[in-house]
Amino acid sequence: MIHISAFAKINLYLEVLGRREDGYHEIDSIMQSVSLADVITLSKKETGIEIISSDLRIPQDKNNTAYLAAEVFFDKTGLPGGIRIEIHKNIPISAGLAGGSADAAAVLFGLNNLYQTKLSESDLLTLAAQVGSDVSFCLKGGTCRCRGRGELVEKIKDLEKTWLVLVKPDFGISTKWVYDNLNAAFIKEKRLTEAHIPLSAIHLYNDLEKVVVQKYPIIAEIKKKLIHLGCLQAEMSGSGPTVFGIAKDEDSAKNIFQEMQKEFPQTFLTHSVNNGLLT
Repeated sequence: MIHISAFAKINLYLEVLGRREDGYHEIDSIMQSVSLADVITLSKKETGIEIISSDLRIPQDKNNTAYLAAEVFFDKTGLPGGIRIEIHKNIPISAGLAGGSADAAAVLFGLNNLYQTKLSESDLLTLAAQVGSDVSFCLKGGTCRCRGRGELVEKIKDLEKTWLVLVKPDFGISTKWVYDNLNAAFIKEKRLTEAHIPLSAIHLYNDLEKVVVQKYPIIAEIKKKLIHLGCLQAEMSGSGPTVFGIAKDEDSAKNIFQEMQKEFPQTFLTHSVNNGLLT
């Protein structure tokens, strides 16, 4: 049996470069792991893949990325064994925080340890790319530049410990819907990602926010409230709807968290971390 904390991610910077021939979109993003985490417990069983979740909305079949991660692992290794996957959800679903991808990364990492298969990091990243676009980042974690459809992960200098307040409105958003509604009019001409590395120069940005705010103006309102309460910057993460604000220090973050939680129950006090998984 093994217990793994699987950390959520935020996008400090997200450019969409256009649609690829395979139907996915090409992105260039700076992703950051944060301390909000699901807890994954893996236990060996003789055969099959079993999923149990604290959130009953989580699918228990191939529609769950954790299930798919186990499948590709057993296909790769040829092992006859099975796995019981218990998921204690703390990361909101359909929130732009890569909760499902983090769970899948934890399964790949945990199975490799549990079955002592000694797959290399490169092997695991290859499997991760088969499972989902953000799974590779969640395996590597910390502060990374992610390109391609998100699966090309380059570690960059880790962000110094930064306190954040995450605010999720009471609805979820389908990533597919966001990208389906993204068109050239939403994509700016000038590409700036290079200018935001090192991170001392970063100004939060997200191409996808333009699409989401049109339908959900509450995103812009949350950003304004976070700034009004003292956040240095605020931005939507990924395909949303979670908005995160960067606080100047821990005390400020706690005060902002307490105020935002009065209106938005799914508000989280968190900070940057330098890895995607922790055992």
